[in-house]
Amino acid sequence: MQTITVPEKLITNSIAENFKDVYTPHAAMPSPMVWGMHKKIIKVGIWLNIIAVALYVFKNPVKAFKATAKLSGLRDNLRDNHPIIKYARVNGKYYYTFNAPGWPSKAFNKFIANNLQKLEGSNAHHTLDTILFGITKKCGYQCEHCFEWEALNKPETLSRENLLSVIHLFQHAGIAQVQLSGGEPLNRFDDIIYILKKIKPGTEVWLYTSGYHFTEERAALLKQHCLTGITVSLDHWIPELHDAFRGKKNAFEWAQKAVAHAKAQGLVVCLSLCATKGFISVTNLGQYAELAKSWGVSFIQLLEPRAVGHYADKDVYLNKEQISLLENFYTEYNFNAAYNEYPSIVYHGFYSRRLGCGGAGNHYVYIDTDGDVHNCPFCQRKLFSALHGSVQENLRLMAQGSCSVYTNSSPKI
Repeated sequence: MQTITVPEKLITNSIAENFKDVYTPHAAMPSPMVWGMHKKIIKVGIWLNIIAVALYVFKNPVKAFKATAKLSGLRDNLRDNHPIIKYARVNGKYYYTFNAPGWPSKAFNKFIANNLQKLEGSNAHHTLDTILFGITKKCGYQCEHCFEWEALNKPETLSRENLLSVIHLFQHAGIAQVQLSGGEPLNRFDDIIYILKKIKPGTEVWLYTSGYHFTEERAALLKQHCLTGITVSLDHWIPELHDAFRGKKNAFEWAQKAVAHAKAQGLVVCLSLCATKGFISVTNLGQYAELAKSWGVSFIQLLEPRAVGHYADKDVYLNKEQISLLENFYTEYNFNAAYNEYPSIVYHGFYSRRLGCGGAGNHYVYIDTDGDVHNCPFCQRKLFSALHGSVQENLRLMAQGSCSVYTNSSPKI
């Protein structure tokens, strides 16, 4: 295995030259990213679609165009006014983030309609974009950062009918995306297939997984029943260090196989990295991006460690320099044309420090393995049960509060 030592400094435009030789266990897979004229044509199509949705929602051209302009401004603010330079094309759809449905699709139209109505304050019912749903307590890993640590491997409390009922309730509230988590959700594989068979149209479904037992046969069945994509946890580009972080021998190998099987079936693939103090460096971020590119994934999700679950009462919060390094990594790989072939970076901390937390009932909520709703996975406070009462009224009340994780628990920059 070859590693590279480079100066530990903020990322610059020449970073690609530093990481041409990288650990790649198998031949590189084609990049799903599109840019240049291809991207420009698709962008025009997407915005024409958005305008059409706005006209359908508001029935008034002036109001529709004003709402569309607001939405465009919000997206610009989200990216610090950097233009999107690439999309991921998978199975005939285009994705600019894995937190939004692919275009064209009914789910994309619903996602846009929800956000236009939210901006105009004209929606009669409070809407969300996404639910992150922990569907099982079972997991054979011992992950260093696990936020569901206290619940792991206890008896399940939600039946498959409970799971579907909760999802249906939130579909009625307007969600366009469901992300199934755990534990390791593949431990309830048959129940996932049950959900995919019975979920109402117009909502995309993603699966968070360690990759364990994500076999070729399972990938084919999930695709057959319309799973959109998988988010594979990969917390280091060095196999031994990922295995150690996950507390499971061969965890890296399972993750790699899961990516290969998912891509072979035309599923969208995101790698999720918990960027710890010990990981964050120019070297590691660059090597990780090279590995993700060689595997042909569409997205890299950056998560900051939080002092909850297995990390409770531990000094895991990042300092200003580490956050600055992550933000530079996010900016360079997303908005510098030198990285067109690399996966897009999804960094929630970047967005939240500028526009506030997207959780807390604003754009998404977390539902735990007991069916209780939280602001987000890191807010360990049960707010209400998704199994009882009015979901829409509870969401409306929830959105009047806030999540302080990005204002009180980590440094401002």
